Formats: sequence, structure tokens, C-alpha cells
Amino acid sequence: MKYLLTVSFVLFALAGSVFAQEKTAAELKNEGNDALRNKDYKAALELYEKALENWSEEEPVDEAMVYNMATCARRIEDYDKAIKYYKMSEQQGFREDISSYYIAYCLNKQDKEEEMEKTLVNAIEKYGSSKYLGHMKKMLVTYYLKKGSEPYNEASQILASAQNADPSQYDEINARANEAFAKAKPWFEKALQYDPDNESAKATLEEINNRLSE
Repeated sequence: MKYLLTVSFVLFALAGSVFAQEKTAAELKNEGNDALRNKDYKAALELYEKALENWSEEEPVDEAMVYNMATCARRIEDYDKAIKYYKMSEQQGFREDISSYYIAYCLNKQDKEEEMEKTLVNAIEKYGSSKYLGHMKKMLVTYYLKKGSEPYNEASQILASAQNADPSQYDEINARANEAFAKAKPWFEKALQYDPDNESAKATLEEINNRLSE
């Protein structure tokens, strides 16, 4: 009898396992939605991905689910998956502007700055009426200011070294500083292209131009 009970328990467990595996894509998606509402982003993403695996080839993939997949991946900092699903969402024509913005955001998190810049420039041109346009420009301008500040600070340090230098070295010091200022200039010009009222960029560019004109 004990043996029969054990066999029955195993069979019951196997039947339950089969039943769990036979959940439809819609059921898995709905469970994913519940997990997302509970902010369990890892579980939600796993459920959504199972739903996607079981999705009928005859039906278009749920657009909102794909976007939610990207959001969950971003929340758990799986930026490769986030980019993958945001790109899928953009291709589906679902929330293309914010998807493109978050692609740039994820690329920035991965230190892929050149790809981020390209993505943002294209998005700003493509989605010129987007309500997220300001966020796109802000991210791009922040990048340009960061890149410009590197040679600008280098130039400032070179000029500071003149205080302890021999007067015979002044020309060489100024030449090296101007070379660094010239490298900084295009970055601040780019920043002002997307944020013409940026006072910091305007002041810095004016100083650079004054230095280079001496």
C-alpha cells in the first residue's frame, strides 16, 4: 500500500508539472503582468519570455508585453536584453520615441557612448514632436559637455603650469593649451546646437574662442 501511495504521489506530481508547462502564452503574459505590478521585475521578465516562446506564429506578438519586457530588463540592469526588447518594441511601432530614448540610456550605462550619441541624434531627428524630446536632448548635451570638459580641463592645467615655468617656456605652454582648447571647442558647439540657452556652454565657448584668437 505504501508503495502504491508513493507511485500515486509521483504520478500526481508529474501531472502537475505537465499542467504547469501547458500554460498558454496569454496565461503566462497575465502572470507576468501581475509580477510587474508587484515590481518583481525578474519574475515578470521570465514569465514574459516564456509567453514569447509559446506565442503563436499566426498571431502578432503583444506590443505592450514586449515593451514591458524591455522595462523589466532595464529595471534589473540586464541592458543587453533591454536594448533587444526596446528595439523590438520600436520595430513594432509601439512607443517608438521612448523606446529609442531608453536604448540610448542602456547604451550609456554600458559606456557605449558613440552608439548612444548616434541613437539620440537619430531619435531627435525622427521624433521631433515627441514629449520626450527634452530628455533626449538633455542626455546628449550632458554627453557633449562631459567630452568637452576633458580637453578643456587639460588646457586649464597646462596654463596653470606656467606659474612655475621659465618665461622661455611660455610660448610652448600656450601652444599646448590652445591645442587642447581647440579639441574642446567642437563639443561645446554641439552642446549649444541642442541647448542654445545653456549658459555654462556659452561662457566656456566664449573663453575658448578668446584664447584661440590671442
